[in-house]
Amino acid sequence: MKIAVLGAGSVGSYYGAVLKNKGFDVTLICRGDHYNQISSNGLSVKSHWGDYKIAINAKDNVEDLGFFDLIFYTPKLYSNKQTLPMLKKISNDNTLVITIQNGVNSHNEIQKFINKKNIIPAATFIEAEIESPGVILQQGSSALIEMGELDNVKSERLINIFEKFDSEFLSFKISKNILSTLWEKMIIVGAFGTIMTSFRMSFRELIDSYYGEDVLRGTMKEILTVGIAEGIELSSVSIDQIIIDLKKEADEMTSSMFNDLKNNKPLEIDSILGHVVSLSKKHNIALPYSSTLVSSLEKFKNG
Repeated sequence: MKIAVLGAGSVGSYYGAVLKNKGFDVTLICRGDHYNQISSNGLSVKSHWGDYKIAINAKDNVEDLGFFDLIFYTPKLYSNKQTLPMLKKISNDNTLVITIQNGVNSHNEIQKFINKKNIIPAATFIEAEIESPGVILQQGSSALIEMGELDNVKSERLINIFEKFDSEFLSFKISKNILSTLWEKMIIVGAFGTIMTSFRMSFRELIDSYYGEDVLRGTMKEILTVGIAEGIELSSVSIDQIIIDLKKEADEMTSSMFNDLKNNKPLEIDSILGHVVSLSKKHNIALPYSSTLVSSLEKFKNG
């Protein structure tokens, strides 16, 4: 099986390393200093399960790569204008694309470029960052890809992917309702990631601050309200339990958006919490926490 990770930053590079270690033919498609280091010196991974260095194929363009059997699509949402045409060049009618981006709308954007039937929406639950070019730091005991079909069928292709790839170092799970899964992640990431970025605080600092947990809880409730208004099944969501779980790993929680802000990179705000705020307008739902947070990052979103 010929596998590509398109947009291999911290999360995508971690995926690629794990799959390469399992013996799969993996190509990382990345750019800049990260690409230069991987192609020259290999990829180093520091993880909850141990540290290692691996030689892995890396490319900074898609010319002459041909078609892949499976593509993990992992770029930042603000890079879609550049990466979606690249995705089209390396996929054909037999290529499966697992899209693992933040937000709840990635699969709809991708189907403008490739056939909807080839897309498998997924959410990932992992704490990872590029510690330095060519070095991935993964923290915490979770590295999970939860995937599903849009019609919620437990298809043969999902079963095959699970059986081939699931491991201690990267777990795969078949979602019973993938839109619910995406919104459940939005409730978490859309809240804490945006708040950390707006407040310029670590998650520990946020949760220990006087009003931090109140703002976190209020933002999560707003996202939940909009998801329900959109017709998403979210009856099993417990914000109290989510916060309890987040607190357990408070010292290891990171935010890619906060990292992007610190590195003067563009922010995914419009496609994450900003998307929720946009959806709220058609339902005439007031989102005081979310609207304030999105507005606070407006002038930083282009880097």
